[in-house]
Amino acid sequence: MTTLVGIQGKDFIVMAADSQITEENQRTISPRTPKIVKIGKYLLGITGDSRPGDILSYNWTPPTYKNGDEIQFTGKFIIPSMIDALKANGYDLDGDRKETTFSYLLAFNGKLFSIGDDLSFLCSESGYYAAGSGGSFALGYLYSVDPKKIKSVQAATLIAKKAMAISCKLDINTYPPIQIVSQSK
Repeated sequence: MTTLVGIQGKDFIVMAADSQITEENQRTISPRTPKIVKIGKYLLGITGDSRPGDILSYNWTPPTYKNGDEIQFTGKFIIPSMIDALKANGYDLDGDRKETTFSYLLAFNGKLFSIGDDLSFLCSESGYYAAGSGGSFALGYLYSVDPKKIKSVQAATLIAKKAMAISCKLDINTYPPIQIVSQSK
């Protein structure tokens, strides 16, 4: 599995991910296989089973966001475009999903969303997000930090690194080096 961390600032996003790839009993450390990818003006953080994440990373063409409500845009355009990409590349959401789990963090226009393996999505009031096998450890640390102290990308980056360090220590499926990516509105 993986650990992803996301921090929503006032007009920025910071995302962090580890570099371990776990498949059955094999552990591979692969910083060259990023778990946070930039797709146009979007950042996509991937955790869980690889196939759906690979499809979105390399075969998804996200819709162009112009202006308006990001939540409505996500529900009306982004999620359907993800479903279309998965189906077009042979991933059966009904059949394959019964045997797989995945979750994503998606950032665009300075907004961050969590997307589940049923392709439902949410926004966190706290501005803190975590996913993957070490996500609970990371989220526990994030909630110990007063969000008012996160006024810059640099502050959010330090906090994301600390959350990931805790996950690396406590979760067997999470291991450095840590990838950090930011996005400003």
